[in-house]
Amino acid sequence: MTKILETFSGRLLLVGCGNMAGAMLDRWRVAGLDAAQVAIVDPFAAPRDGIAHYGSLGDWQAAGGGADWIMLGMKPQQLGEVAAELGPHVAGAHLLSILAGVSLADLAARFPGAKAHVRILPNLAARIGAGVTAVASSGESDDRAVAALLQPLGDVVPLADDSSMDLVTAFTGSGPAFVFRLIEAYAAAGERLGLSADDALKLATATFGGATALLAGSGEKPGALVTQVASKGGTTQAGLDVLDVDGQLAALMTNVLRAARDRGRELADLARGEG
Repeated sequence: MTKILETFSGRLLLVGCGNMAGAMLDRWRVAGLDAAQVAIVDPFAAPRDGIAHYGSLGDWQAAGGGADWIMLGMKPQQLGEVAAELGPHVAGAHLLSILAGVSLADLAARFPGAKAHVRILPNLAARIGAGVTAVASSGESDDRAVAALLQPLGDVVPLADDSSMDLVTAFTGSGPAFVFRLIEAYAAAGERLGLSADDALKLATATFGGATALLAGSGEKPGALVTQVASKGGTTQAGLDVLDVDGQLAALMTNVLRAARDRGRELADLARGEG
């Protein structure tokens, strides 16, 4: 891919580098981000070649500290502890957060010295540049620079504010896990009906992958493509008749998203010390 981050300027600090933050960092490196511009504070993250790695914020500060871009990627429940230690060192920096449930208002209250507060919601497909990232910001945000940083991760969807971010967290952030579970269930059904486990998973993965690629590239609505596969009285329609009974599939997915969204709100309360 084009090394679009070769011109990225400034120092980037990752506070927490778990699965999601790590996937973002790995993609940024592929996109040309210089390892010398990055530091990680995380006692549990695996070391990455050329990137300064510290076990604590104290160690980072003792080594000189300083960052123009700071991304929070630890557990939301750690926000208070991190803010107390990091807060004095964010002056003039863009503060990015991928923390579920932590609003822009929460960030502004915890880190008043930051130049800008930017809430971003990526998903795991960012690892291969096929993710989707929702973003909302406040303060003196350099939105073009933020967009350039997020572009290598996949599609970027700017939001006017972060009022819908708890739902977006459930919808796109948690979404890949729900899709993986659906594929797993689809493969398990094939296995129960006689396919080998390996064949069932390969066929399920290819079927879901091809269908989503066709949908993305066709410009058509899902329902229109359904009618191109199904014919009256045919095998596809027989299966659809089961899926469509009493709107149970839509109701199930609504309940799934509601549970994930509500958990995001609970995490927000915990981050504020209200839980």
